[in-house]
Amino acid sequence: PTPWLKSTACKSHADSAQPTCPFAAMVSGNPLNRAATVTKHLKASLQSLQGASTAAAGRPAVGGLTKPTVSFLGAPFCHGQNLLGADLAPATMRDSGIFSALQKLGWTTKDCGDIDFDGHFEKNGYYADGKRRPTISMEDYRQWRHEGMKESFSIWAEHRLGVKLASESGHEGPAASAVAAGPPKEVVNASLIGEGLRLVYEKVLAEATEGNFVLTIGGDHSIASATIAALSRVHGEMACIWVDAHADANTPETSPSMHYHGMPAAHALGWFNQNPPGFEWYPDPAEPCLKENRLAYIGLRDVDELEGMMLRKSGVTVYTMRDVDKYGIGQVVNMAMEKVNPSNKLPLHLTLDIDAVDPEFAPGTGTLARGGLSYREVHYICEECADSGRLVSMDLVEVNPGIDCPAVRGEMHGDNPSIASTTTPTVRLGVELCLSALGKSIY
Repeated sequence: PTPWLKSTACKSHADSAQPTCPFAAMVSGNPLNRAATVTKHLKASLQSLQGASTAAAGRPAVGGLTKPTVSFLGAPFCHGQNLLGADLAPATMRDSGIFSALQKLGWTTKDCGDIDFDGHFEKNGYYADGKRRPTISMEDYRQWRHEGMKESFSIWAEHRLGVKLASESGHEGPAASAVAAGPPKEVVNASLIGEGLRLVYEKVLAEATEGNFVLTIGGDHSIASATIAALSRVHGEMACIWVDAHADANTPETSPSMHYHGMPAAHALGWFNQNPPGFEWYPDPAEPCLKENRLAYIGLRDVDELEGMMLRKSGVTVYTMRDVDKYGIGQVVNMAMEKVNPSNKLPLHLTLDIDAVDPEFAPGTGTLARGGLSYREVHYICEECADSGRLVSMDLVEVNPGIDCPAVRGEMHGDNPSIASTTTPTVRLGVELCLSALGKSIY
C-alpha cells in the first residue's frame, strides 16, 4: 500500500449513521456464513485499492510534476574528491532491483543511463596530461559477487586487480597525499569538474523540463550544485533539505583542502566571489540558485571552523546531530520543513549524502564519522519529504560499493523482495531511502 491510497481505508462507524466498514458483516448475520463474507469483502477491498492506484496514475499528486515518471540518472562523478569506487553506485543500484521496486509503488521508470564522464573528458582533451584516474568496472564488481563476497571488494580489487580503493583507516583515498605539501591555491581540478558538472546540469534540466521526478545518483556530492541549478531553472524558487554529516559550504577562500565536493552548497547559495574556471556556464553568484532561507541541514556533525562561522551568520537553517538528540528526529524534520517551506507551496528538493548515516548502518562511504543518523531516523526524513506532497527531486550521493561490507547476513524478515539478497548493506540502504522518498510506507 502507498500513502496516497490511505483514503480508501475503512471509515469509523462514528462517521455515519450506517456502518461503512466493509468488514461490518463479520459481526452480524449467520455465523456459518462469516468466513465467506469476510473473503468476499477482502476481495472487494483489494479490487478497490487496485482501482484507486490506477486512478491515481500510480503516484501521489506532487506539485511541479506532470508525469508519474521517475528519471533515474546515473552521475558517477568522483572528481571532486580523492576516493575511488563511488562511481559504481548507479550501476549497483540498478542491479539491486530498484526499478522493479519503484514500479511496484506505481511509478513509471525511465533509465537515463550513466553520464560517460571519462569518455567525454578523453574526447575533449581533459586527460591530455595523462592523469586519468584508475577505474573499476561493473564486470569486476559482479565477478566479486559471483565468487561469494568472501572479503570486502576493496581487498579483492587490490589483490586481483592491483587497484587500491581505500587506506587502512577512515577510507581516505589514494590521492590524499596530493595536498600533503600544503593547501593548493585554487579549486583542485576546477576546469575538469566544471565541465563534468555541466553535463549533469544539462541532463537534469532536460528530465525536469519533461515534468519528471529526477532521481540523480552520484558519485560525490559535487553534483548537488549542478542539480540544484538545473532544478531551480525549471521549478523556480525551491526549498531544499540537505542531509549530511558535512555542510559542504566552504568557499575557495575558506576550504582547507580546496576539493570541490566540500563546496557545492556554498556555490549554489551564491557565496563564491566568482565562478571557478570551467564553471562559466554556472549562474552568476550574484543571483544564487538557492536562497539561504530555503536551505535546511539535518544531521551535521563535522563542520570546518570558517564554514561554521559563515553558516551562523547566514539565513541557512542548521540542525546538527545534537539537535536530533535534543528534540528527536520528528520535531527536527517538522522544524526544518517549517523553516524552508512554511506554507508548503514550494517545490522541494532532497539531497542526501549517505555519510549522514552512522557507519553501523552505512559503512560503504568515503568519510566515516561516528554518531550519525540511525536507520530509522534517515528513513523518517525521506518519508516526511514524500508525505509533504512537494518533493520533485532527490540526489543520493557518496554511496561507495567499492568499500562497502559484503552482504553476509542474507535476507531478514520484512526485507523488500524486489531488492536482490546479494546487495551490499550501504547500497541496500540507498535503494531503500529512494523508495521511502518516493512513497513507500510501512503500511
